[in-house]
Amino acid sequence: MRHVFKHAFAATAAAAFLATSALADEPKRGGTLVTVIASTPRVLNPAVQSGVATGFPGAQLFASPLRYDDSWTPQPYLAKSWEVSDDGLKVTLHLVENATFHDGHPITSEDVAFSVDIIKQYHPFKSMFAPVTSVDTPDPHTAVINLSKPHPALMLAMSGQLMSIIPKHIYGDGQDPKNHPRNNVDVVGSGPFKL
Repeated sequence: MRHVFKHAFAATAAAAFLATSALADEPKRGGTLVTVIASTPRVLNPAVQSGVATGFPGAQLFASPLRYDDSWTPQPYLAKSWEVSDDGLKVTLHLVENATFHDGHPITSEDVAFSVDIIKQYHPFKSMFAPVTSVDTPDPHTAVINLSKPHPALMLAMSGQLMSIIPKHIYGDGQDPKNHPRNNVDVVGSGPFKL
């Protein structure tokens, strides 16, 4: 009997594994993500706070210009493409045109420029953005990041843990971004999940 139970358990486990493997390749809208993190985040806005407690949920709530695949190759996310100038002093991001925040407002180059400004002022790793002198916004879907010197690490910094795009129409209301009431309640993000 014990031998039969082992085979039945193994067959059930294999079937479950194959079913979830097949489903993993097919994205599905909707549903609920339930997760556990080791500590409680002080804020959910990753533009002003760092650490696993903020970074893990923040990367789900807020999108970034790019993300990295398993081989650490940058992939498009909010930026459908980008170019680095020959002298390394400009990084031009071409944003996805139909991207929106959770409240339906479009994500624009103004939000990118605003996010970089907030990160440069408040993020614990703001030194990653120290060479950024300004962000030009020639049109709603183009952001040009200007640098004082070439900064190859900027490509890594434009991923989810350091450069989350936050909504200017929410956080640009004159309140302190580190203590903004929308950091933890009624969070309006740009990522694949919302509260």
